[in-house]
Amino acid sequence: MRTVEFKLSLNRYQQAKVDSWLAIQRWIWNQGLHLLEEFNSFSTWDKVSQTWVPCCPIPWTYYRDSVGQLIAFTRIAKKKPYRMSCPIPQVYPKPVLESPTFFGLLYYFAQKNHSDKPWFCDVPCRFVAGTLKSLADAWTAYKSGKRQRPRYKQYKDKFRTLINNNAKPIKISGKRITLPKLGKVTVKTLDRRWLKSVPIVTLKIVKEPSGYYLQLSGCFPVNKEKPTNKAVGVSLGYSHLTTDGEKVVEPPNFYRKMEKQLVQLQRQLCRQQKTCPISTYNPSLGEHFLSCPIDPGKGANRAKTQRKISRLYEKIRRSRLATNHKISTYLVREYDAIAIVKPEIKRITRKPIAIVNKLGEFEHNGANHKAEFSKGLLDNSLGQLAGLIKQKASVQGRELISVSPKDLPDELKQCTEKRREQLQWSRAVYSTNFSRRYRAWEWELTPGESTETLNQEPPQGGLSCDAGTTSNFILESIGLCGVGDIPETIPLLQNQSEANSSY
Repeated sequence: MRTVEFKLSLNRYQQAKVDSWLAIQRWIWNQGLHLLEEFNSFSTWDKVSQTWVPCCPIPWTYYRDSVGQLIAFTRIAKKKPYRMSCPIPQVYPKPVLESPTFFGLLYYFAQKNHSDKPWFCDVPCRFVAGTLKSLADAWTAYKSGKRQRPRYKQYKDKFRTLINNNAKPIKISGKRITLPKLGKVTVKTLDRRWLKSVPIVTLKIVKEPSGYYLQLSGCFPVNKEKPTNKAVGVSLGYSHLTTDGEKVVEPPNFYRKMEKQLVQLQRQLCRQQKTCPISTYNPSLGEHFLSCPIDPGKGANRAKTQRKISRLYEKIRRSRLATNHKISTYLVREYDAIAIVKPEIKRITRKPIAIVNKLGEFEHNGANHKAEFSKGLLDNSLGQLAGLIKQKASVQGRELISVSPKDLPDELKQCTEKRREQLQWSRAVYSTNFSRRYRAWEWELTPGESTETLNQEPPQGGLSCDAGTTSNFILESIGLCGVGDIPETIPLLQNQSEANSSY
């Protein structure tokens, strides 16, 4: 299965149609989630008859008697002495859904059952089915204990994707594709990047800050790469990517390069006036009052600045993905076996624990320095790179070995410990990322300590250490005789401007 993304060229009428459909998807999600919760409260699964049977919810209010037992009640008579009164009869409605599955939701949201809602009937039924499929999968994962409970979508949680899981009837002719209720739409490079013999399995219309995109998924023929009889060990380091041959690939750091521009735009956004929505709205549509039309005379400049910020974030995200695609494709093409050290990003980027002294005051715990370090680590997007390597290796039939950091050789562990000690300085932190050093006050110094000792540079050996020299360990784990090395400069990454131009 392969997904290809194209840029859509929609006119104003088509853009307004897509925006209205995306707004209605939020109502579909919230209404479907409410029906699932109602069915879960008033129905249960009978293991004997293998059917859903009606049930009553457990009362949530209790009264503790003199013995200490809990007795359910709804209200207490305000007389002396206080005693239990007749409980108020609770209403146990029959669930609307017949079953908490995708087909149960699909039957309720059929257009024939909502003929009084013309705004809902305007949405293509296959896009409605795509949203219900996502909701049903999320609810099934919640009931099985794999995920948390699905949440209701607020006004700020806007839908960005229209999903069509049954897109085989859609026709493609050259650079044009026929979409339901939108007609023929021009798509750039559709005739060159999509094979006519490949049927469309899934179709998605995605709204991004830079425009509207079309994502098509299908089963393309796989071109197997030739065996190279080479193996490599890759360490996704915190500062750069290294191999067992001590070759280094510096990260592009797209966020760091655009951080100054983001700060300027965000400061400008804070000083501008917010949008003022018109007070007239229709609550029968199930929408929030903020979803009504916006007065174009107020907050127009703020909306322009917000679009600039959104486009900048999209450019950073797409540049990271393009770079990771190039690195992962190069590794899978050149090597038959790849060993990767698992990046423990979630554990490393945790906030430092607060330090409290005997007086109950908080001491310096290096939170600012840890935040800068975590920001740079997340900018490298190591998890995305590891996922792409794993996905492409499985498609091409390459051998992939995941190595835990606990199984690294002793030489690498000692180098890692030196790096950890430098990051955990308690008094003064020296870093090449800052333009100045910390100078302690005289009253902060302990006896026998001076400002010169605090401002000494750390040893240079530990700063350049990174988990990368794993040649012996990789040979033993893979069992191959030859180990290949990535060249000094990967050809795919010689021109870093390609990632920016791909946007």
